[in-house]
Amino acid sequence: MDKRILITGASGFTGKHAVRHFLDKGHTVHAVIRHTKLDMVEENLHIHSLDLSDKVAVHALLENAKPDYILHLAGENSVPESWETPLKSWKANVDSTLHLVEAVRALGLSARVVIAGSVLQDELSKTASPTHPYSLTKTMQTTVGLAWHNLFQVDVMIAKPSNIIGPGVSNGVCTLFARQLRQLQASGKTDFQIGNAAVTRDFIDVRDLVAAYETLFLKGTAGETYEITSGRWVSLGEVLSLFRQVSSFDFTIQSETEEAMEIKLPMKAEKIRSLKWEPNRSLETSLSDVWEYTAQQ
Repeated sequence: MDKRILITGASGFTGKHAVRHFLDKGHTVHAVIRHTKLDMVEENLHIHSLDLSDKVAVHALLENAKPDYILHLAGENSVPESWETPLKSWKANVDSTLHLVEAVRALGLSARVVIAGSVLQDELSKTASPTHPYSLTKTMQTTVGLAWHNLFQVDVMIAKPSNIIGPGVSNGVCTLFARQLRQLQASGKTDFQIGNAAVTRDFIDVRDLVAAYETLFLKGTAGETYEITSGRWVSLGEVLSLFRQVSSFDFTIQSETEEAMEIKLPMKAEKIRSLKWEPNRSLETSLSDVWEYTAQQ
């Protein structure tokens, strides 16, 4: 059945994959962008350029689009920038979310809303002070979303993905590694320098993540927070070793230290798995696609 899906941050890394995914499923997509372009032309694609911190513009957008689903991906996601311009991060992450859920409430829409949270956000019940301004804004973003569910019965869910990887323009560590490795290969050198190869991460392919967002729209429970992970924790040294396999580039890994870093509890994916979602792509496949994508850049 054709649904109307509004995607904020549609020109971003995850946003582009989400637009493509839902268009391919035959849905009508309203893509919200601001600073960058979305180079797609489709009959069922409607592109809106606006600032989500503009309450009036957001209200008018939702009144016009009348979405069945809202995937809220837009925002500032840089910790360093949040230190430099904390109010900008607040407007991008908190104000934009408030305006979206308030427009849903004010218009009486039955839209299901998925807000993309962050593994870097803090839990209000466990900390007296935020780790950094970005953490504060993401913590308050999800707090606002869930509050509008609890207070006004807006159908809101929070999705907290682990480290997102895959083909496309990204500032993630895997894409960064791939670019650096291609530069190293072009220079004729073979020693790859890394600060600490023992640091571990859980990586989720962006295409599997978008499929998880679709699962939440179809089967998720309002008011819940869903952690979306691959369930496979690997060190950065292992990631580089996999790049060596998929690239056929025989480089050596030079780590300044391999001391164990702080241990973080693995994310729990039981909730999203209970909805019959599973990641379909292996880390090796994702890294191979990242490697091939960077060849085009």
